Amino acid sequence: MHKKILLIVALFVCLQLVSGCSLYSSVSEERYKQALQLVDQGTSRIREGKLRDAQVAFSMAEDLAPIAAAVDGQGCVALLAGELDRAEELFKRAYDMDGSYDNALANLALLKDIRGERDEAKRLYDKAIESMPDAVAARNNRAALEYDSGARKMDVVQELEKAQLIAEHHVVRENLARLGHPVPEPAKQGVDASGDIKSKQAGEKGEFVM
Repeated sequence: MHKKILLIVALFVCLQLVSGCSLYSSVSEERYKQALQLVDQGTSRIREGKLRDAQVAFSMAEDLAPIAAAVDGQGCVALLAGELDRAEELFKRAYDMDGSYDNALANLALLKDIRGERDEAKRLYDKAIESMPDAVAARNNRAALEYDSGARKMDVVQELEKAQLIAEHHVVRENLARLGHPVPEPAKQGVDASGDIKSKQAGEKGEFVM
């Protein structure tokens, strides 16, 4: 019945655009660009399931420049490794470093959701989406949380359809199909920047798949 359909949630692991200027006056433009490139490298390693290599890349990026994405990336590695306490610490630190970096907030919401802290997870998802309305993964994850909490199926479908309108994402497409609303397979596009995590089942953490 309703609870037997497991929706998939997605972890934010975002590629960073290399800009022409440093956000931090104490860091040279060249070091800042190198740090962003290392964040991209760490993101790629996560997608490949190479968590140790990803951790090294994100850590080195943080050594070069105080970039919230580098700290958030380390949090993603910790979450995928099942180190929830460390992941929470890193997501919070990333958001403290840059209050506009809402990906860390959305990842923290996912962690709270995995731990069963649904009210806090929803609050964080709502806050992230308010600041970042085009956040596909956050909208998908909030829909999965609402579904697990007993929301009306059509309300969940509508939220997923909003996410699908923003950008094509294989996780959103799969969730719509699981709810009986399949969408056509898209033309071949560039790889997305998300690691996937299956919806919570039994136990404290979800089953991680890449």
